[in-house]
Amino acid sequence: MQHVTPNRFITGLLALLLLCVTLPALAQPDPAQQSNSRSLPELTETASLDDLNNQLDLIRQKVSVSANDDLLSSLRQAALQVQKQADSLTSQQTTDIEHLDEQINILGPVERDEAPTISSQRKALTAQKNRLLSDQKQTSGLSQSARDLATQIFSLRRSLFDSQISTRSASPLSTEFWSSIIRPTDDDLGRLQGLLKDVKNVFTTAMAPGNRLQFIAVVLGALFIWVVGRRLLESLLIRLMIRWLPEGRLRRSALALAVGLATILTIGAATALLIWGITSNAAPSADVLNLLNQLQTLIIFCAFIVGLGRALLMLSHPSWRLPQIPDQIASAMGQFPVVLALALMLIGTQERINSVIASSLALTVAVNGLTALAVSLVFFFALLRYRRTRRKFELERLAGFAGLIPFVVAVWVGFSLLALLAGYLTLAYFLTVKLLWISVVSATAYLLIACFGDLCETLLSPKQPGGLALGAALGLSPRHQAQASTVLAGIGRTLLLFTAVLLAFLPSGSSPGELLESFTQMDLRNKPLGNLNIVPGDILLALILLVAGLLGIRALKEWLGDKLLPETNMDAGMRASLVTLVGYIGVVLVVMVVLSTLRISLTNLTWVVSALSVGIGFGLQAIVQNFISGLILLTERPVKVGDWVSLAGVEGDIRRINVRATEIQMADRSTVIVPNSQFITQNVRNVTMGNALGVVGITLTLPLETDVLKIRELLMEAFTEHEAVLDNPAPSVTFKDLTTAGLVISVSGYVNSPRTVGGTRSDLLFTVLSRLRDMGIALSSPQSMMLISEGVEKTPPVVE
Repeated sequence: MQHVTPNRFITGLLALLLLCVTLPALAQPDPAQQSNSRSLPELTETASLDDLNNQLDLIRQKVSVSANDDLLSSLRQAALQVQKQADSLTSQQTTDIEHLDEQINILGPVERDEAPTISSQRKALTAQKNRLLSDQKQTSGLSQSARDLATQIFSLRRSLFDSQISTRSASPLSTEFWSSIIRPTDDDLGRLQGLLKDVKNVFTTAMAPGNRLQFIAVVLGALFIWVVGRRLLESLLIRLMIRWLPEGRLRRSALALAVGLATILTIGAATALLIWGITSNAAPSADVLNLLNQLQTLIIFCAFIVGLGRALLMLSHPSWRLPQIPDQIASAMGQFPVVLALALMLIGTQERINSVIASSLALTVAVNGLTALAVSLVFFFALLRYRRTRRKFELERLAGFAGLIPFVVAVWVGFSLLALLAGYLTLAYFLTVKLLWISVVSATAYLLIACFGDLCETLLSPKQPGGLALGAALGLSPRHQAQASTVLAGIGRTLLLFTAVLLAFLPSGSSPGELLESFTQMDLRNKPLGNLNIVPGDILLALILLVAGLLGIRALKEWLGDKLLPETNMDAGMRASLVTLVGYIGVVLVVMVVLSTLRISLTNLTWVVSALSVGIGFGLQAIVQNFISGLILLTERPVKVGDWVSLAGVEGDIRRINVRATEIQMADRSTVIVPNSQFITQNVRNVTMGNALGVVGITLTLPLETDVLKIRELLMEAFTEHEAVLDNPAPSVTFKDLTTAGLVISVSGYVNSPRTVGGTRSDLLFTVLSRLRDMGIALSSPQSMMLISEGVEKTPPVVE
C-alpha cells in the first residue's frame, strides 16, 4: 500500500507529459519532405490489374538504400498486399474462365449448318476466354513480381541492419555523442524548426474561437478517462469477477487479467479520443497522421507495460498475485514498470519524429543509443533493487526456471551496456529492444497461460462445481471429463507458448510471416558441402529444429506421464511403455524432419546403410538384437514396468525398459542391467503378470499322537487373524501325508502381493510356533545318523 500514492502521481505525470509531447509533434512537413515521404495510395478490394501494376511501380520507386527501416517495412507490407490481391484476382479469373468453358460446352462443337447467332456467340465467348487467359497470365506474373519484391526488401532490410549493427559510433562517454543530440545538423535543425512552426499553426487552429471549447473538452475528457475512468472500470471488472466467478485460481487469474485490461483499455481510449480531437479541429497532413498513428501505438505499448506490471505485482491486493513473488520484492519492483513506460514514451517520441522527418543517420543512431541507455539503466537499477531487497529480508532465490531470470537479464543488460560504452550503438539498441520485447511477451504469455489453464480446470474439471455441472449436463463420465480437460488445457497452453516463442523472436515492425521467412532467407552463401546438397542456412535451421524437437518431445512425455495418462485406467507399466514409445516415435519424426531440412534423401545415405550392414555383420548383431527385443517388449508387453520377474538367477522389480536393456531392482536395492534379448530368448518367470496375489504356505511335521483337529483350528485362527491374509480366497489346511516321521500338515493363504509373502510368512511362523509351545505340542525331531569307529571317540551327530 505504500507505493499506491507515488504510482498514482507518476501515472498522472505520465499523462500530462504524453499530452505535452504529443501536441508539439503535430506539424505539417515542408513541401520537399512531403513529396519524398508521400504515402502510397490505398488499394480497394476491387482493384484492377492496372491499379496493382501502378501500385507495384510506386513501391519500386520508393525502395532505396537510403530509406529507413520503418519505410522499408511499410513498403514490404504494401508489396505483400499487392501479392494478396493479385492472388485473389487470379482466383476470380479462374472462376470466370470455368464459367465461360461451361457456356462454350453448352453450345457444343462447331457444325456446318448451325445458326449464325450461335457461331457469333461462340466466337465472342472464345475471345473473352482468351482475354481472361491473357489477363490471368499477367496477374500471375504480377503476383510473382510482388513476392520477389517483398523478398528483396526483406534482404535489403537485413543488409542495412547488418551494416549498421557492426558500425562503431561515438560512445555516450564522449562529447560527440551528446553534441549530435543537443546540436543537430543544419538539415535536421531546419526540419525540426519546420515542425515547430507547424505545431504553432496546429495549436492556433485548435485553439481558435470556433474550436477552442471542443478541443479543451476533448483534452479534459481524455484526462478523465485516463485517471478516473481506469479506476471506475477496474472496480467494475473486479466486482463482476468476484460475483460471477467461484473462489479459486480462476478468480485470481481473471482479476489479474481484469486489472491489466482496465489499464490498457482506458489509456488506449483516452489516446484515441485525444487524437480524434486533434484531427477534427485541425487539418494534419499524411505525415502528421502517420506520426499520430505511431504515437498512438507507442502509448498503447507503454500502457501495456504498466498494465502488465500492475497485473503481475498486484500491490494493492497481494493475495491476488499469480507469480510466487514475495511481498517485499513486489513492493520494491512496483514503480519500475511506470518508470520504464515513462522513459520509453519520452525517448520513443523523438524516435517517431526522426522516422517521420527522415532525420540524418547520426541523429537517428544517437537517439537509438539514448533509448538503449535509458532502458538498460532501468533494468540495471531494477536488478540492483531486487538484489538489495532479497539480501535485506534474507529471501531465498525463486525455485526452478524463475530463479534464472534475474541472472539471464543481468547478463543481457551487461552485454548491452558494454556494447553501448564501446560505441556499438545499433547493437546495444537491438539488444535492449529485444530484451524489452521478450520481457513483455513472456509476461503476457504467463498471464494468458495461467488464465487459460485455470479456466479449463474450473469449467471442465470434474473436481470443481462448474465441471460437475457441465459433466452432468453433457452426460460425461468423470474420467472422460478429466481427460478432456487435460487435453484441452495442454493444447491451449502449447499454442499460447508457441505463439509467445514466435512473437519473442519477431523483429520489430514485422509480422509473424517474416519470422518464418527469416529462417529460410538468411543471408548465407548457399554452397553445397560435398555431394550432399547441404547449405549453412539449412544446417542452422536443422540444429534449431533438432533442439526444439527434443525439448518438445521431453515436454510431451512429461505431460503424458504426469497429466493425461494418470487420468486414464492404464496401469503404471502400460503408462510407462506408452510414454517410452511416444518418445521413440517423436525422435524418429524429428530425425526425419532434420534430414529433410538438410535435403538428405535415402539415396544419399546408401554409404551409411552399407557401413551399417558391414558393422552388423561383424559386431553389431547384439545391439540390433537388443533393440528389436526392446521394441517387442514395449509392444507385446510380456513384462512391463512394475512386474516382479526372475530369469537367470536375477529376481526383482522392473524399473525401466530402455531400447537396449532393462533395469531390474533387486531386493537389496541394487540394480541389474539385463539385455532385452534375454527376455525374448530365455525362460522368464513373471510373478505378478497373471495373478497379482501372493501365496503364503507353511508345512509342519507333527508327532503321530497329535490331535489334528486342534492343529487345524490353530492354523486357521492364526491365518484368519493376520491382517495381511485375505478372506477371499479363504485360507485352507491340508493333511498332506502320514509318514514314519509324523503327520505332515500344510496350510496356505493369499495376500495382496507376492512381495509381502516373506514378511507375512515370518509373522505367521512366530505365531504358530508360540501357540504350539503353549499347547505343549512339539514338532517331530529329524532323523539323525551316528557314525561310530572302534578305538576312536564318538563323533558328533550329523543331521541329514
